[in-house]
Amino acid sequence: MAFKLWSELNSESRQNLRPDFGLREWSQLSDDEKHKIWKYLETHFFYKDSSRRGPEYGFFGDHDEKNHRQERVLFAIHYLNDLYKAKSYAEAYLESKDVSTACADFFTIFMKQDGEVVLELISLYAKVAINSGNWGYIYKDKDEDDDTYQQRKIEWNFKPFDAFAEDINEVFSHFGINVILTRLGFVPRQEEKIINEIFSPVIKSLSHPKWKEVNQLLADAFSEYQKNNDTGFSNCVTNAVASVQAFLQILVNGSTGSGDISKLIVQAQNKNIVPADSFTKEIFSKIEAILARERQETGVAHPKKEYATERNARLVLNLCLVFFQHCIGSLR
Repeated sequence: MAFKLWSELNSESRQNLRPDFGLREWSQLSDDEKHKIWKYLETHFFYKDSSRRGPEYGFFGDHDEKNHRQERVLFAIHYLNDLYKAKSYAEAYLESKDVSTACADFFTIFMKQDGEVVLELISLYAKVAINSGNWGYIYKDKDEDDDTYQQRKIEWNFKPFDAFAEDINEVFSHFGINVILTRLGFVPRQEEKIINEIFSPVIKSLSHPKWKEVNQLLADAFSEYQKNNDTGFSNCVTNAVASVQAFLQILVNGSTGSGDISKLIVQAQNKNIVPADSFTKEIFSKIEAILARERQETGVAHPKKEYATERNARLVLNLCLVFFQHCIGSLR
């Protein structure tokens, strides 16, 4: 017999225990909410250990995850100032470049700066966590083929990032923050089912170096979407559709450069690279038609009839991810 919590037996109680804030931007959070978020994520940034206080205790050379986290803070703060010199958001670190001032500035920015600055700082921290050279090296097994080793190495390099992303996304979901952290950066939050079953696994599957150009276009699409204006949404549509075209070109030809989506889909199906059953053919045909129409009417690759809206851009992004999911599933 499975014991059930009170909240599992009483839906009204569950709603009171975990309120639904809808989707909110960082700027809509109260100081108290930001503080709570910080406390839930604090150990990712500051691993409190009185026996190790900084560089003099092996800060840079030690393969201890406690120190790696502070090292990521240091680099994130350094890069933030370097990227935005006129603003110099990390003022203390600008005057005294050491781990203590970096940590102090990291906390101050997290609590006091606008959402754009906070998410940029978290993005920098997350980027450093990906294959930063301080996680260690994974060796190839004696009888392991190159592709298997490459995939295992990718997962190993993403391990610190994935652990951080899992925690920050779980915390952000409780406060209704409107973005999630993926291997491509921050993307707009969707329903949990869409995130868990489509967005996250697809983006994870595209981590292989052969999809580098696809990833860049898809990342640009998400970045343009976040601008939250007509031009950004139109650029989002253009980049998202281009990512599908690049994906199919690599799939069929081995590299990007030539081929329209409609023809590439047929070629991929004829080569049994992607599903070719009647249902899939119908779905692919409809998706291709929608993508072609949106790129023609609202993208920037051709003269626009109108600018894309947030709704258009989100639809195109979701269709592209669904398309990738269906194709990638057949490649396994």
